[in-house]
Amino acid sequence: MNASNNDFDAIVIGSGIGGLVTGGILAEKEGWKVLVLEKEDVIGGKIYTFEHFDGDEKTFRKILRKNHLSTIVDSKPEISELIERKVFSNYIFEGGWHSYINADRSRLSFVASGLGKEMKVHGSKGFRLFADGKWNSFRYLMRNWTQEDFEEGKKVSREMNLMSKEEAGEYDHIDLRSYLKSRTNSENVRNFHEWLAGYETGHDDPKLISAGEHIKTVSMIHCAGNDLEDGSGGQPEGGFNVISRLFKEIIEENGGEIRTGAAVEKIIVENYKATGVQTSNGVINAPRVICNIPMQRAQKVLEDEYWPKEFKLQIEKNKPLSGILGWINTKKPVDPDFKGIYIMPKLPGCSPEDGFSGDVLFGFEDVATYDSTRTPEGEGLMTVWAGLLPDQLHNPELVQKITKGIFTFYNEYYPGFEENLNWYFLTACDELYSITVTPGMIGDKRLPVKHPLVKDLFFTGDSVTQWSFGVSGAIGGAVNCASAATGKDYSTLMPFYMR
Repeated sequence: MNASNNDFDAIVIGSGIGGLVTGGILAEKEGWKVLVLEKEDVIGGKIYTFEHFDGDEKTFRKILRKNHLSTIVDSKPEISELIERKVFSNYIFEGGWHSYINADRSRLSFVASGLGKEMKVHGSKGFRLFADGKWNSFRYLMRNWTQEDFEEGKKVSREMNLMSKEEAGEYDHIDLRSYLKSRTNSENVRNFHEWLAGYETGHDDPKLISAGEHIKTVSMIHCAGNDLEDGSGGQPEGGFNVISRLFKEIIEENGGEIRTGAAVEKIIVENYKATGVQTSNGVINAPRVICNIPMQRAQKVLEDEYWPKEFKLQIEKNKPLSGILGWINTKKPVDPDFKGIYIMPKLPGCSPEDGFSGDVLFGFEDVATYDSTRTPEGEGLMTVWAGLLPDQLHNPELVQKITKGIFTFYNEYYPGFEENLNWYFLTACDELYSITVTPGMIGDKRLPVKHPLVKDLFFTGDSVTQWSFGVSGAIGGAVNCASAATGKDYSTLMPFYMR
């Protein structure tokens, strides 16, 4: 059903997961007619999935740049050859990095279920840590622990797991290393949590990780009944476009509409009330406007006079988490029997002495081992990632060291890797998460979902008031935004430990 340009209850700017979920909640629970305006030709934002792509190179690069803020830095064969040969038409792969989604016990799954929809999520079944030249179980981190270390570890974990979100929030602006030093004298226990938090957040420096965010994340996984030792991650079957289509369906079933190629030029404000938006095709009015553009870019659509000085100062401090992302296709999985996540605490040639702020954490998982829809039968398809801060990502020498380190590792520890390789491409991604979980950027330093001055103007996504990051963070922001827009508490769509 298509409503007229002035027959909507709310306009959502941007079809990223924050906008789609906010729109879905308002459509299903309130019966609102929601109009989602997306400036690109495809929906989903950072969660856009390349499904059997057979377009041209220009389109491929455009989607990577516009949706995922990514640029290709290496490929084999050349990306032009891969596109010309239509190689990608046989595969389904993501363009971005979406973080840990806690399998079928994630915020995403609970909210979808609360709106009457279900999605099939394949859970990863294990966790491997590379050390001493081989893959080990997660428990390898405790190999040299004394009885005293184990007692200290239990004490620290128990304290974290029993904290309320409010209590954990008191440590939002305390770095993890300082927090752990205040809690235990055991260097082994401190190293364990620093390493675990590095994996969760993508950071290579524990002095840049918020203790509060780590505590909340550990507590959420624990309360969900999951355990990193057993994997407990996961991905929607067929890729993350499944999520976009699911919430698009909810919006349209309730009389709403999603328009692509519809860039918003300006949010219209009259007497400090949002009344609609200006697009290249004219004005669209609605009693509420919801902005899903990350705060650091939202200033482009709202006139400067409506940004309080405090807003602007905080936005200037906000820095995204960047990184190297990529996909590697192999003739067969490197280990067809392992359906989980591989983590290297130290990528070869990527340590502080090589110019990095810490040891670069490298991870990958072969999604084809648990989601056979992604590849031709029997092949492997590995998503790889290494988190970096923006200044490191924009250093060509450091990027080259990471790309070299990735394949140095594969060739050294997987005999015959070159013969097993079909193709790969790596990208430099400017924004894995809209805000890196660093003290001073999160908790009460996140910007509110409700504009403090302009009535009926709201913000959603992972860059606003919520906790967590990636997909989980965007869902949290969407729930908070929908609650603010209606005056109702939609956090009840999720279990207490996710609110």
